Amino acid sequence: MRLVNFNIEWMNDWFVGGNKVAFRQNNPNKGIDNVDDLAKRVAGLILSADPDVLTIEEGPSDIREMQLFVSTYLSKNNVLLYDVFGGIDGSSQKIYALVKKNGGLANGQLVVEPETAKLKNKWECDIDGNGIAEPYKFTRLPVVIEGDLANGKKCRIITMHSKSNYVHNGEKLWKNPATKQQFINTALESRRRISTEAMRVRMYLDTLISNDPNANIIVTGDLNDGPGLDYFEMRYLTHNVIDIILGSTFAHELLFRHSFIDKVNPSNRYTAEFYDYVDGEDKKLLLDHIAVSPAMVNSIVSSGILHNEYDAAMDPNATRDRQKRPSDHRPIFLDI
Repeated sequence: MRLVNFNIEWMNDWFVGGNKVAFRQNNPNKGIDNVDDLAKRVAGLILSADPDVLTIEEGPSDIREMQLFVSTYLSKNNVLLYDVFGGIDGSSQKIYALVKKNGGLANGQLVVEPETAKLKNKWECDIDGNGIAEPYKFTRLPVVIEGDLANGKKCRIITMHSKSNYVHNGEKLWKNPATKQQFINTALESRRRISTEAMRVRMYLDTLISNDPNANIIVTGDLNDGPGLDYFEMRYLTHNVIDIILGSTFAHELLFRHSFIDKVNPSNRYTAEFYDYVDGEDKKLLLDHIAVSPAMVNSIVSSGILHNEYDAAMDPNATRDRQKRPSDHRPIFLDI
């Protein structure tokens, strides 16, 4: 089975919206000069990767729009190649799981058992740092699907898109001494949200593995954080968010394994490139991840980042960045 995870930058910008389920021709305000060309290149990237399961972040706000993308660009001889799951919440950036028909994950379906249903519930945490824990829920509820592998074993796939650490007018606030502290406070609130969402998923994983140590579980998605400590984690927080998902070394039997961190050359360990105005430099960031449960570690055949496929989907003739690139994130994959 091949899993591909792809944050497809603001797919919502491709569609008319409202009650009309249709593609735009273009969206100049979002830097898109030709929606059809952009969608074809994204679909070409997906088809070249040939996933059995494709998990998507920043999907459209209406599941019918995702179904339209599949029927228009991911079909063969008028036959849909994928079933669509997800689109549960997340406003204009929803999470989806596409499962290939007759692919490496059979009988794919959304998981609705009680422990998974609890992810919808609020929990208490201190988001604003005032020392008072208040009710909180996921910004975007993780999408959880399950199906059968070729060996007959069940496999559960959890897709996350944690809270963004974006701050509106952040660079302006950061560079103005009068508003710098306001920026820091807002940035820390976002990171507390990312942290508590990771913690809640980790509690869910602990329960699943404690109930079944041999469970086949994959966690993937855009966690908006990566290895190492950034400016805020070094100065204000005591942990790195991805470490929460992987688990505690003091509970070794529950530890998840990052699927490709040791398989990709250090110079290529990135899925996004952004200008970091806090540190004043362009950065290559590893924001997208795939982790597997203890029982699946020895099942990994290959895993990594689809740099070549991403580069092939670029349009060197486009004049604006959004039209030029398939997304601002590079897809990642896992073969088991």
